[in-house]
Formats: sequence, structure tokens, C-alpha cells
Amino acid sequence: MSQNLSVVGGASEMELRFFFLDNEQASGHNRPMRLLIVSIFISLQASAATVISETVGQVGDYVLTSREVQIATVIDNILYPPKDKKGNGLVETAPGSKEFRSHVTAVLLETVVSMEAESFNVGVVAEGELSEAVSKVDKAVAGKTYWSQLQPTQAEVKKFTNRKLAAKSFIKFKTGSMAGIVSDLDAFEYYEKNRVKFGSTSFKSIKENIKSFLAQQQLEDRLRAWFELLKRKYKVRNFI
Repeated sequence: MSQNLSVVGGASEMELRFFFLDNEQASGHNRPMRLLIVSIFISLQASAATVISETVGQVGDYVLTSREVQIATVIDNILYPPKDKKGNGLVETAPGSKEFRSHVTAVLLETVVSMEAESFNVGVVAEGELSEAVSKVDKAVAGKTYWSQLQPTQAEVKKFTNRKLAAKSFIKFKTGSMAGIVSDLDAFEYYEKNRVKFGSTSFKSIKENIKSFLAQQQLEDRLRAWFELLKRKYKVRNFI
């Protein structure tokens, strides 16, 4: 009797085919071989990670999956680690976790920004920069169980890393073009409206701090408006 068995793990699939002999027909020579094959199959089945992926967002016709968000989040935290990060563990996220929605939003935003950069033929990542970034990711994820369970291909790692670098580069470019000038009058008006907060501190001593704060606030407002424009342009949908 023959039997086909499939082991599916993420993007790869292995098909095992073997033959059983009835106990009555099996010789002493064949029994060990049959047990060995069955043992190998059980071992493979037990070690195969079950990757559950679901649709969590969409950019036009491009469908974003939870698995892609998980991979992209790991890459992001390796290339741009937060200042308070401790240890060398990977940042894990999944549907239902506290910060998963913000991770989905970040990847959706990254996707539309890279698309916009491509449409303007800017934000092209140099091959050397990309190779260096991918190598950094490969080194950081080596031997990590969580990464192995996600089963990302090298093509995916390169694609998501390139997208991230392109988006970061374009945002930096846009930030420079959006930077405004805050006048002394603007700063003084803000100071007068917030006298209670500043107390006895003189305007002269904090003028430059106020101007920097207002410039940053102005920039964030402009970036936020730009992001909203991109979301409408590329028909972004967050399903979380």
C-alpha cells in the first residue's frame, strides 16, 4: 500500500512518499527500514513550524499579511533599534498583541512611501548599502527560533529591507523640503499664550527652544498631512 504525505511549512513544501508492508508480509529485514522511514517522517512533522498568516491590510492591489508585518518589524528593529532596546533578542509581534496594529500601520506607511518614491524615481537604494543592511539582518537573526518559524526567504529579506531603506530615504528628503521657518514673532506669540507654563522664565532665554519646538511641530503636521494624502492616493486599508 502506498501513501502520499505533505509537510507544509511557510513558503516551502516537502512531499514524502514511502511504502508500507503489512505485518504479516514484512520480513525481519524490512521491519527496521519501515520503522526508520516512519521515524524520520514523525521527526520532520514535529519540527515543522506552523506559520499562520492572515490578511491585515491592503495598498491598492497589494495585500499585506501578518507574516510580512512580523518579518518587516524584525528588520526595522535591527536596522533602526530604539534607544531603550536591551539585549539582542528579536522584536516579536503577532495579531492580537498589544502593539500589532501600530506595526501594521508602520508597514503600510512604509509601503506607500516607497511606492511614491518609485513613482518619482527617487529614493533608489545603492546596491552596496542594501547588501550591508541585509548582512546586518542575517547576522542578527542567525539561530533565532522566532525568525526560523517565520521562514522568510532571502528574496523576501532583500525586498523588505530595500523597501524600508527607500522609504526612510524618501521621508528624509521630504522632511528637508517641508522644513519651515519660525519667526521671532511666532515664538513670542506662543510664549505669551503659554505664560503660565513658562512662569518667570524670560522669553529671551528660551526663544530658540520655542522656535525649534514650533518648527518640529510644524514639520510633523505637514508630514502627517502628506501621509494622509498618500493613504488616499494608494487606497490604504488597515484591517486590524
